[in-house]
Amino acid sequence: MPEVVTVKPRRGRPPYERPVKQMVSLRMDIDVLEGLRATGKGWQTRINTIMREWLKDKPPAL
Repeated sequence: MPEVVTVKPRRGRPPYERPVKQMVSLRMDIDVLEGLRATGKGWQTRINTIMREWLKDKPPAL
């Protein structure tokens, strides 16, 4: 009788081909940072969205 092998599913993040995001260090005024944090959970994602919208209207630097 063949041996039955069970494989546990892999835990953690799935593998990916390239990083989607990169950690950065950024200096901001305290009042701006506090205001963003006061908007609640997801404030970092909102910063990303705000910056992406701002970049849409800017020509690329040469």
